[in-house]
Amino acid sequence: MYTNDKWRANGNRMNIKASQYEPTSPEEKIRGTSVLLPVADRGGYVFMLAYTKKENADTELLLETLIDQIHRLADSFGKESNPQHRFEQFLGALNETLSSHVREGRWTVPINNVHAIVGIVSGGQMFLSGTGELTALFLHKKPSQRYQIYNLFRGIQTEQSLPTWEKPFAVVLDGDLHEGDVFCVSDKDLQQAIETDELNGILSTLPPVSAVEKIRQYFSHKDPLLLVIIKLDDGSTASIAPESGSPAVQRADVSVEELLDTETSTSRFLEDQRPSISSLFRGVQQWVKTKTQSKSRILQDLNTERSFVTTLKRLGRTLMRGIIFLAKRSVKHAKRAVLALKKKESREHIKQQVLTGGGAKDRARAIMQSAQRVPRSTLFLVLGVLIAVIILAVGISTISKSQARSAEEEAYAKRLTTIEDTIERAASAVIYKDEDQARTLYLNAETLIEELPTDTPERTQKVSELTADIQAAMDDIRHLVTIPNPPLLGDLATVTDGVFGNALVQTPDSLYVFGSDGRAYELNRSQKSFDVSSEAPESGSIAQLGTQEDGRVYTMDSIGEIYQVTDTGANSVNLIDPSWVDLQAYADRLYLLRPSSSDQEGQIVRYTRSGSEFTSETNWITSRTVSFDNAVSLTIDGTVYVLMRDGSISRFSSGSEDGWAAGAVEPRITGATSIWTDADSSYVYVLEPSTQRLIVFDKTSGEFLVQYSSSTFTDLTDFVVDESDYTIYLLAGSKLYSIATSHIDE
Repeated sequence: MYTNDKWRANGNRMNIKASQYEPTSPEEKIRGTSVLLPVADRGGYVFMLAYTKKENADTELLLETLIDQIHRLADSFGKESNPQHRFEQFLGALNETLSSHVREGRWTVPINNVHAIVGIVSGGQMFLSGTGELTALFLHKKPSQRYQIYNLFRGIQTEQSLPTWEKPFAVVLDGDLHEGDVFCVSDKDLQQAIETDELNGILSTLPPVSAVEKIRQYFSHKDPLLLVIIKLDDGSTASIAPESGSPAVQRADVSVEELLDTETSTSRFLEDQRPSISSLFRGVQQWVKTKTQSKSRILQDLNTERSFVTTLKRLGRTLMRGIIFLAKRSVKHAKRAVLALKKKESREHIKQQVLTGGGAKDRARAIMQSAQRVPRSTLFLVLGVLIAVIILAVGISTISKSQARSAEEEAYAKRLTTIEDTIERAASAVIYKDEDQARTLYLNAETLIEELPTDTPERTQKVSELTADIQAAMDDIRHLVTIPNPPLLGDLATVTDGVFGNALVQTPDSLYVFGSDGRAYELNRSQKSFDVSSEAPESGSIAQLGTQEDGRVYTMDSIGEIYQVTDTGANSVNLIDPSWVDLQAYADRLYLLRPSSSDQEGQIVRYTRSGSEFTSETNWITSRTVSFDNAVSLTIDGTVYVLMRDGSISRFSSGSEDGWAAGAVEPRITGATSIWTDADSSYVYVLEPSTQRLIVFDKTSGEFLVQYSSSTFTDLTDFVVDESDYTIYLLAGSKLYSIATSHIDE
């Protein structure tokens, strides 16, 4: 029986489609059940699939209990229910009901004979639990439009110890769902019955009802099948479902099972047509008979023998006797030759024979005359035997090579299976958020891939595909977002050849780039170019760093001199210290970072603005434990964040260190140069030019969230973030790029 429903997930704007197949005819040897129930007002489903190895009154009572419990879950799953809490409550009640029934003796079914899965799909999330052995495949559609496959039931078995009736459903798996994701559960090992690529194609491209119908055709109509498919429709599947009320006809005559049933008879038929050594020898014998009128003794012997094996044995004995005879003759002639060499006359005769050709012509003529006296049948037979021996030798060589090739193919297949199993285990570890385990397994898989042969284009392509899959998975673990072609906003080289950008400052009105020629350039967004905003100072100072507050822009040059930049030029504010490495304007104050050195302690020096001047120098940090030896940058949102070159970040409040720490990043940071946040942002951003990436942390917890990278980000020097526009601007060499944020919820 096929069923099909469609619900719209609340708040996710995704269609959840589902379909199931369960036996409806006694011919299908019904041994279990599947349940797929829409959840009212929630846009989702509850589902259950269960079967037992044996059928009796006890198993029927067990299945009825499971069906009753899953219906209660669907009826009680209200609009305001929390899916996770409700599912955990359901599992607690289900486990208690089952264990109490066993204790009361209502059934005596061994737990190992029970195979079941229960779950909820709602609100873009899925929760499930199970026991026993089932096929539970989850196909996650990645942004690259490729699918990553997880065997969820393997995860359940990994987490669960030996099942008992005290708590049969002990493990809960949960995960987020996205458009295009597919979940499939069945009592059959679908990956064994259907080629992997074909199965994945069916699940990912067909609507659930059509996928159920297609999969059913791979099994005989007498073979029972339980199947549930749930898909978050992304609009990529064509609706080719059968008309309502017209379930698809089971085509046993075209099913894979029916084809396998005919394999034996087909093999027998092909066996009759298969060439063999005996048939080859008989063919040669028949050919010799047609070419001769008189029969030699050997041919007569072959005709009188009742068994080819006996004939072959006699021929072998004859050949052996001939070899022994020739060996004896050779020894006898060798002795005569040795005796002859001892006589002078014999040596002279031999020398003369060598000079005159040794009577070769006479011996050749004698051999030809002897050959003419041999019956033609014998000659043909000898020729046939020689041909048969040659064919036999070639056949043995071919078979040997074929066996070696088969053994090598089998070894290759085993290696490939090991690699794919390792990748699948790593993917399962990702589901459980065990990234360390996943990372280790992916590295093991990479090592195994390096040992795979690449002697054919197909094998080379397979290695490339596996490597690409692992790289994509590792990128997911690293939270890496790769941007192949970020938009180019402008290039300083189009204004002044050979100029690159040192600093980038965003004011409420525009973006400014401070070039290596000392000029300030303003971005012309409409023309995607730069206009000269101000000329270089008369002192020849070249800005290396920049900051702004309320439209007031300040820069610092290579000797630590501070300038205020206006439309007419840059004016020094009489602050100079070559030990400063960064500056930040905040709340009418200017904060300058000084790392530790052999001469002085690291410090944040604060100046207060008074008109156009900065006065009241203060050492702002009053207590700290962290070293400032490698301090490179600071940013302020009310508290102060200080970035070290190794990527570690320290936060200070009211001059004191408050214990904030950034999460671990892979690959780890070794050359950080700049940090940014502000009072309105929930994130902290760190730039590392050497690895062409920008790294984002959660400001509250310090958790590492994402890293943006692009091969076009060469010679990165500075960046600014406009979170209100979901845009990050990066200055790389002479070029200014923009990228869209993916970590900020719109």
